[in-house]
Amino acid sequence: MDQKDSFARKGDQAAPPGLRLGAAEQGAAEEMHRRIIDTAESLFRQFGYQKTTVAEIAEELGMSPANVYRFFASKGAICEAVVRKLAADVRERIREAVADPHVGAAERLRTLVTVNHDEVAKRCISDKRMHAMVHAAIEQNWTVSQDHQEGLRRMAAEIIADGVAAGEFDVGDVETASHCFQAAMISACHPLILENRIKAGEDVESMVAPMIDFALRGLGARAVLAGSPK
Repeated sequence: MDQKDSFARKGDQAAPPGLRLGAAEQGAAEEMHRRIIDTAESLFRQFGYQKTTVAEIAEELGMSPANVYRFFASKGAICEAVVRKLAADVRERIREAVADPHVGAAERLRTLVTVNHDEVAKRCISDKRMHAMVHAAIEQNWTVSQDHQEGLRRMAAEIIADGVAAGEFDVGDVETASHCFQAAMISACHPLILENRIKAGEDVESMVAPMIDFALRGLGARAVLAGSPK
């Protein structure tokens, strides 16, 4: 097994496995790791994931392709790291949007889904080159896609737990409820499903609010109709 294969799928590491670094070297490695991701994202946005090579990423950074491979096993590993960064940005945007503890749980779940839907539409569907990367991440079953969905489910679970504690929701098992809620909303938030619905000519936007209402009723929420008085 060659060096690349020996640390395949380790693209999120700042240095190859087994390399012991001092604090200064570790900091420099992490900075280079970040620069490779940022540079790759910029080139992917300009030219597309398929048309960008590791050699071009290296040239943009002023280094050799071999040096890039010290940090990432392949172009796919670089792409996965870029998608992981984008997914983290989306989760942070959603986390900030639902952070107000003074807002009811039903409204926070509505915000979670709405912001998630809007971010997917803006970052993935509207940006064809970025969508190609997300498509590859899902098709190749990279853990970044699974981790992102699990992060969103945990957010929903926390909100549902708050709703149960406040008497706003009536569910016996918060974990099961969060899985069911996520499954109910996936057609509004999954990039590939959303893409296919749009291609089929569906009026996706008009169905988001009714679908959220439907899912909230499953949690036993009161007064969940879109636009209903609080």
